[in-house]
Amino acid sequence: MKEMFEKMTMVLLQSDEEAAAYNRERFTELGLEVLGLCTEGQDAVRIITELQPDIALMDSFLPGRSSCDILEGMQEVGYRKETVFAVLSQVANDRMAQKVMAAGGDLFILMPLDYQFIRDRFKVLLDKKRAGKEEPMDEGQFELERYVAELMHEVGVPAHIRGYDYIRDSIMLSLNDRNMLKAITKDLYPTVAKNNNTTASRVERAIRHAIEVAWGRGDIDTLNAIFGFTVKSSKGKPTNGEFISMLTERIRLDRKIAV
Repeated sequence: MKEMFEKMTMVLLQSDEEAAAYNRERFTELGLEVLGLCTEGQDAVRIITELQPDIALMDSFLPGRSSCDILEGMQEVGYRKETVFAVLSQVANDRMAQKVMAAGGDLFILMPLDYQFIRDRFKVLLDKKRAGKEEPMDEGQFELERYVAELMHEVGVPAHIRGYDYIRDSIMLSLNDRNMLKAITKDLYPTVAKNNNTTASRVERAIRHAIEVAWGRGDIDTLNAIFGFTVKSSKGKPTNGEFISMLTERIRLDRKIAV
């Protein structure tokens, strides 16, 4: 029997019509209704505004307009505030990912696509936006999340990998409840997993992978400043718990957050 999914609507903004047709087919199989396709950057804002989709999935660059230009253009017109904006990229590009997020993007996706995972991420992000519709994030919370994202970028965790979201959520949960750091396996992983529609074991593995990536590409001075005793010891990389705890405490001190 065919699996039933909650219906979500989307528009595809892609210059390659053949790739867009393939994406339409795959996402339709997973329960997403593709309302329309746009191949020119100049038309993107109008199409999104007219169709008012749950999700706008776009190439990082379309003829005539980049994804950041489109995202910034959306801020100037009326659109559904719970719309999820996702940007596709052929290459890992941290600078581009940061620009996308700063311009209002919600997800930076590295191709090739894992369609089931992306569909699940759309659902999680859409649910979060819908839940926050009547209770918008206050300025202090927004600035804190931005600071967390900036610090993760500094230590070398790319925004396009799965562990990025899980580490960010772990830090935010730990800042709100310090006891989470005392029960990472029992409480923290399961809570992050529930919030992201996945399993605790996948959260643990994705965070471990993100730490390995950070250690291979992060700024050594920043890593030494935050994880000095671990970097210089024979232990090598910190454990998941050490990584999350050290970043959380760094943020707590920098932002003067009460214990």
